[in-house]
Amino acid sequence: MSTFKLCVYLMLGLSGPILTAQERQMPPAQVSVVEAEIRLLAPTMQVAGSVVSLNDAEIATQISGELEWIARVGTAVKKGDVVARIIPTLLSIEVQSAEAQLAKYRADLTFREQEVNRFKALANKDNTSKARLQEELSKRNMLVQDISSAKATLQMAVFYLGHTKIRSPFDGIVVNRLSNKGEFLSMGDKVVRLVDTYSKDITLNVPMSLMPLLSEGLSVQVLNGSNIANLPIHTIVPVGDKISRMVEVRVNASTVPWIIGTAVTVSLPKAEALTRISFPRDALIIKGSDLYVFRINADMKAERIDAIIEAIDGSWVAIKGNIASGDKMVIRGGERLQPDQLVSFLKL
Repeated sequence: MSTFKLCVYLMLGLSGPILTAQERQMPPAQVSVVEAEIRLLAPTMQVAGSVVSLNDAEIATQISGELEWIARVGTAVKKGDVVARIIPTLLSIEVQSAEAQLAKYRADLTFREQEVNRFKALANKDNTSKARLQEELSKRNMLVQDISSAKATLQMAVFYLGHTKIRSPFDGIVVNRLSNKGEFLSMGDKVVRLVDTYSKDITLNVPMSLMPLLSEGLSVQVLNGSNIANLPIHTIVPVGDKISRMVEVRVNASTVPWIIGTAVTVSLPKAEALTRISFPRDALIIKGSDLYVFRINADMKAERIDAIIEAIDGSWVAIKGNIASGDKMVIRGGERLQPDQLVSFLKL
């Protein structure tokens, strides 16, 4: 400490040394940077989309009867699990009746077969007329048809009895009850809404003008809040709406944990890819409605640059502005930086 500083210190009775502005300056902020580089990127446009289920159905009853039980909303079911049940009493009786009728016809058939054989033997000995034999054959054949009809009736009764248990046609979640216990349902009445939460798509309407730039299998970037995923297009419906001039595009969303109904934004190319100065999109800083990046100049100070996105391709982004190849862009530690603040580099 200089003699002058010591004198001032003693005169003022200070309890610590007096620091210059330079001595009081905060230590440099530690940041990680990458160099901007030339890459092939395409300009993009943002299109709104929604996560939808591939299997979303209102399950109906195939029989009439009183609803005995129904699954709770939110129940997860597998394919074949029971989601509702109709009281089976009357249908059980119909099955028993059909079985009894079939047994009766089969017993009658045994008798008719015996009669036919007896009359055949008599006819061979000329002890009866052929007309009487034909009559017995006709009765036997009619009984065979009655048995076929009784079998069909029994199969139908068994079918209806089996459908007193309304089963899930796919894995999913019961999201709504469309009927309640105790109600009498007719064939075709809706019972529950079932949604498959595993097989998911993102559906979006895209201008026809983008069709030449899109193809099945093309990976596009999907934004859900702060979550970003690169997902493939798996279906492009080649029919446009004559009023909106839009076509439907489906993106496979089965690999992301987003719930059905989530609103997303999809980045789609709107022109052919061009060579651009780009850097990792981790450099983008979003605060409220502000979008900007920090570049470190030769004096190791942070320069704030407002970002207007020109193109995005995967994890790389190009913005409008005076960015040159080799510029050091902050990708870690930029959230707390201030313009013209001194920095030091961290190793990535």
